[in-house]
Amino acid sequence: MKKTIIKAGLCMMQGGKVLLARSKGDAHFQIPGGKIEPGETDLQALVREAREELDVYVDPATAVHLETFVASAAGRADTLAEVRLYQVEVNGEPQPSSEIEELFWATPSAREVPCSDVVRLHILPYLANRSLPKDLTR
Repeated sequence: MKKTIIKAGLCMMQGGKVLLARSKGDAHFQIPGGKIEPGETDLQALVREAREELDVYVDPATAVHLETFVASAAGRADTLAEVRLYQVEVNGEPQPSSEIEELFWATPSAREVPCSDVVRLHILPYLANRSLPKDLTR
């Protein structure tokens, strides 16, 4: 049986593009966010990870759970990544912080960047085929 890593993911849209992040030393872009620590809720993890990775504040009171996606974890054949994707209001301009080396605004229907399986196979096609709420950045 494969191990599952559960993550809270931030769906940050701007001008029809979604924000992706690449960690230092990683070749694949991911949805910003990260692992839910023991005792944390999805939204607590999302607030913490957004502050750590992007230096922004997300307002958990505005959170909308979009969908949950599961695929093989990048570079780990024995592990699945479960991403619980949320759209929330974001205060601040995202900047690479902590372990994040690069940010990229990707068009969901394009395949211009190397992404993890869960992003490439599930999240980008989902976003390309769905009308999402307005951009939630201030």
